[in-house]
Amino acid sequence: MTMNQASMHVPTGSPGGSSADPSTRSIVASWPHVKRSFLRLPVEVNVPALLDEYRSIPADAWSSTHWGAHFSSNMLLLRGGKKGTAEDFTTQQVSDHAVLDQLPYIRSLISPDGPFGDVTYAFIFRMRPLGVARPHTDDDPAWQVPFRVHIPITTNDGALLLSQKNAIHFNVGEVWTFDNQTIHAVVNGDEVRTHLIFDVQPNPRLAVLLDKAEFSPGVENDEAWRRASLDNPSRTFSFAHAEPLSLAEKKHLGLQPQGFACRVEVRHPFARLVRAPIYVDDIIYSVNDVDTCEVARTALDYVHLRFRPGDVIRLGVLRNGERYTERVRLFKNVVPERVREGLRWLLENVS
Repeated sequence: MTMNQASMHVPTGSPGGSSADPSTRSIVASWPHVKRSFLRLPVEVNVPALLDEYRSIPADAWSSTHWGAHFSSNMLLLRGGKKGTAEDFTTQQVSDHAVLDQLPYIRSLISPDGPFGDVTYAFIFRMRPLGVARPHTDDDPAWQVPFRVHIPITTNDGALLLSQKNAIHFNVGEVWTFDNQTIHAVVNGDEVRTHLIFDVQPNPRLAVLLDKAEFSPGVENDEAWRRASLDNPSRTFSFAHAEPLSLAEKKHLGLQPQGFACRVEVRHPFARLVRAPIYVDDIIYSVNDVDTCEVARTALDYVHLRFRPGDVIRLGVLRNGERYTERVRLFKNVVPERVREGLRWLLENVS
């Protein structure tokens, strides 16, 4: 999709309202700038104010991300939708979230009269030590026109953003943008990496910044790319789909706050076929007595990353308020798709 083709997906409810104006659509249609990895924008950031506001955020305000690529991060949505789903980051109806009332400096950065102009979606991503974001592209139409901006709040020397295997480190207080339509990934060092991230629609203020931006191509880093890829050639069969518990749910249940506890939302047909003791609404909180991993978003992610076909694993499960230990044998994911479809049909239509 070209920039002009994508230009029709412009959020109409952004604070300040400029995205809906005909003048903004005219700017998008004639926009001369292209995304590049990596561009440093000439914006001065008040680092002490940014850090103070970040440290004031309540622990229970954070939630897990909606995307499997971001295994190792949790997030705080500042501006977007309000459904509590991934659609909050792509909806055309955006608004400020209440937490911004306690973050006046951050709000000033993303306000219509701030240094960047027309900011639509805004959020904070916090990655745990030694975490990764797997290679992916930001391919939703809502993300194709805006320039994605990163401002590091906390970082460490081992934190790298990679775009097509080229790596770069962003220092605290610097302001960067990159081509988020290229395949990209993140690897982190041994401390928490926290970035304020937001999408900026083409507008005159952004144009001035891009005219003065400093380009850096980064440095090719195959080792970091392999680490981010987390490839597991064993390809174990998936028994279910699960989503992470919120921090509040973990606290209520007495589970590890940074753990990979998750709730089963879908039991796949294969689990029924082999009678795997995994059921919808089960909370899986541990695997072989391990309850946390820097690169696993859920317990089932951990299974796929760390174990092989033939292994028998022990799952710590909360079911109807009781704790169980369920033993599950893993199988190799080698069934052809047409056979899977046949099994699915049989399981759904034959009693």
